[in-house]
Amino acid sequence: MNAKAAFISVVLVLALCGCDAQGPKIEAIDNQSKTLSCSLNSSPAQILITKGSLDASLLYEGKEIKVNLLEVKDFYQIIMRFDPQIGQLKINKMGNQLTQLESGNEQVTTCVAELKKS
Repeated sequence: MNAKAAFISVVLVLALCGCDAQGPKIEAIDNQSKTLSCSLNSSPAQILITKGSLDASLLYEGKEIKVNLLEVKDFYQIIMRFDPQIGQLKINKMGNQLTQLESGNEQVTTCVAELKKS
């Protein structure tokens, strides 16, 4: 009976060690080239991200704006020249949610990622 109990204990320990209490692993936003399509001020916007680089481009209202992505604890702050019509932007780690802070109002929109072949 002791051998069986020891075996069950070992299996249980191995099973628990395999579990991740932190939840799903989230890869870096720049792990693959992609285009994030979002809405900004009710207009379409795209964020073009190149694999291995946190330099990106924001396409909005016919303009291409060079931006940088600064990784913060649970999101990426989008660093760019201040535009009062856009305000401040951040994107969640999954890359599927854009948050816009403009004139004290926060608006969250959903983004769709299109992966590009590198």
